[in-house]
Amino acid sequence: MSKKSLFILTYHFFLPVFLFAQYGRGDGNSAISSQKPITDYFENVDDKSFYQSQRIHGMKREINDYSQRLHNLQTRFDEIFYGFSRGGSFQKPFDTELLPTRPERESLYDSKVSISPGLPSTSNRGLVSPGRAPADLFETDEQNPVNQLAFQVEAPGTYTEGGETKSLFNPKSQASNGMGKYFILTPGYAIPYKIHKPSIPISNGQKYTRYDPGVSILFVGGFKTNNLQFGIGGLYKKHQHHKSSYEFDTSYPGPSYRSYFQHSAETFAGFLDLSYERNLIGNFGGYIGLGLGYYLSIIEDPRRRLDHGLFATGNLGLVYHFNEMIALRLGYRYLHEEETPAHVAELGLDLEF
Repeated sequence: MSKKSLFILTYHFFLPVFLFAQYGRGDGNSAISSQKPITDYFENVDDKSFYQSQRIHGMKREINDYSQRLHNLQTRFDEIFYGFSRGGSFQKPFDTELLPTRPERESLYDSKVSISPGLPSTSNRGLVSPGRAPADLFETDEQNPVNQLAFQVEAPGTYTEGGETKSLFNPKSQASNGMGKYFILTPGYAIPYKIHKPSIPISNGQKYTRYDPGVSILFVGGFKTNNLQFGIGGLYKKHQHHKSSYEFDTSYPGPSYRSYFQHSAETFAGFLDLSYERNLIGNFGGYIGLGLGYYLSIIEDPRRRLDHGLFATGNLGLVYHFNEMIALRLGYRYLHEEETPAHVAELGLDLEF
């Protein structure tokens, strides 16, 4: 093989390899240049830090908004479908009161920030001038409908003040949202004040009766509208005779004879109830009411006898609403009957439906 033939063969063999290597090297360089990191578009680290701080601050605000809407949706769902409200107020997961601040410039030349000419101005929405915050990071629900809920849940009784939700019910308008039902159960401590004394002249069988304080249980149920309550109620009350109670027995010759006894007197009553309740401050309210009905007393002094007649009651006190369904009542009640009229201190539970 001659030198000329060897040169031609070598030329035709290595030329394609050399061209392919040149093409591959150039294509690799273009791929690397097209994936330049974002840090190349900021002049210094402070610009990038300030820009990222603005983006993080905007994301925190969005998370706070979504968390608030989720909390409101959960509490309204519980109130509508389960009939109870959650205690405690919502707390935002992030504090966004402190806005990001730009680092101070060291010289006048640092104020001139430029972006690489190779950066598209519209294709990359998140890359803007580090000198200002991106406008879309601080969009409100009015500007961006996507951030809004797909539907609105109207929770009856939601109380707002100054544009902010204060509680799941309006304490200033209790029982004013149409017709409702109520049930009240109030145990009490009853103090009788009437003493039955014998007449003069004393005859056989006359008594001196006095009663110790006892217990009472009262329940009332009915309807409630516009702060008015009207329904029916029942009462049970029991007292023991004081140790000084006695009966005269003049059948024996000589001075009158006293026979002491200690038994009890029980009272059952049913009545119509009418009362008025009004909010005073916050969740505290006041109430006043009266009732008229009929009573039956079973008395042993010392022989068993029955007493019945007109029953009347009047009460007033304070009420504290835990929520729209449950309230605690503390008050005074007067009970009128013939045998054991009493003053009663009550502590009870009010349920509303």
